[in-house]
Amino acid sequence: MSDSQHSFKYEAMTTEFEVIIVGQEQEYARQASGAVFREIDRINDLLNKYDARSDIGQVNLLGPGESIRVAIETLECLERTVWAYRVSGGLFDPTLGTGFQWLEIDRPNFSVGWKKGGKGEINLGGIGKGYAIDQTAEILKDWDVEDAVINGGTSTVLALGKNWDIGVGGPWGEKVDLTKVTLKNQALSGSGTEVKGDHIINPKTGKPARRHLAAWAIHPSAAVSDALSTAFMMMEQGKIEQLCRTEPQTTAFVVKQDKSLVKIGV
Repeated sequence: MSDSQHSFKYEAMTTEFEVIIVGQEQEYARQASGAVFREIDRINDLLNKYDARSDIGQVNLLGPGESIRVAIETLECLERTVWAYRVSGGLFDPTLGTGFQWLEIDRPNFSVGWKKGGKGEINLGGIGKGYAIDQTAEILKDWDVEDAVINGGTSTVLALGKNWDIGVGGPWGEKVDLTKVTLKNQALSGSGTEVKGDHIINPKTGKPARRHLAAWAIHPSAAVSDALSTAFMMMEQGKIEQLCRTEPQTTAFVVKQDKSLVKIGV
């Protein structure tokens, strides 16, 4: 065994994933990373709305009152999505207001579809990458890799095993000397307008999210942190504080319109 750090990168889900592994020989770390990247591709094949053969592609083709059987991973990701939709007051909405309330999940029968009253069109781009990262953590566990970081582009990172220092706060954090957080078996996700512009749309108004300039969420689940960082861009500070109280494993950072950085939660 070696204490060396090894890094491997892979293009998937329209971004670049990186796996950093510590404490393993290089070839073993390379093989473990390969297993991680294959898992990311497998999850993408289930959740990709742009592929009519995927589970989500098939769900989007259904009409009101129709349902299909889906993979357990698709079911789990949609359940996490429903949770994020609920705790955010509908601000995290993968249908962008077109009808997420009509989604129907039947876990005992591994079935997903739409209620008779209507349907929407699902895009899991705001949570799917985080869910894939969560699944790859299980792959690394199977490979007996304890200390690792799985990074999905510049927006979501899951830190496993030892303490890892991860950047947070952007240029606003530099002004208040808050540029990194220490994570252990936790994920950090960030959303903002600096890189992609006004790409986050408020599903209630149909307009770009403008309540905050940027937001980050920390949670043990990368899927949850991924979804919440998006929701925090639109949620009132008081609502975020309430969520962090009811979900004590959650920490939030938001940059207000006056460019001040606020930390919420433990």
